[in-house]
Amino acid sequence: MRGHKMPAAHASHPNVTPLIDIVMCLIIFYMLVAKIGVNTGQDAKIELPTSIQGTLLKDMGNTVTLNIARPPTGDEPLVSMLDPSTGQMVDVKIIDGTKRPLAAFLKLLKGQNSEFKVIIRGDQNLEYRFLEPVLITCSEAAVKNVNFAARVPQMVKTVSE
Repeated sequence: MRGHKMPAAHASHPNVTPLIDIVMCLIIFYMLVAKIGVNTGQDAKIELPTSIQGTLLKDMGNTVTLNIARPPTGDEPLVSMLDPSTGQMVDVKIIDGTKRPLAAFLKLLKGQNSEFKVIIRGDQNLEYRFLEPVLITCSEAAVKNVNFAARVPQMVKTVSE
């Protein structure tokens, strides 16, 4: 019985199709896994206060960022956040008639995950009276982990003689 001959290898023209397939699979894998351009809901217009104390949050999972700004008129602060269902920034009222939309949203997230965290971003010149209703709402929603966003101050070296 005769065996089949192996075809001669084409040394001058290697087959690169499998290599291209593997490279494309790797590119797609890294595009899916990498967090390139992930929006965390931070408002770039807010100038954060500086702090020399604090803890750097490394795990941003299970968090919602609340941006608090001074309203043009009135006493209710402007609260904006990233809507997890649409990925768009939305404004949320603390009190809307008899409803409390921010508290309802925080309770919903707290019910889905007991390790839920809130990060509050307020301008460095924001008065406490605008921050207080947000803190009370977090307390009503039983959020145990509330963090304040701050920036690290630039250290200035002094020359001593």
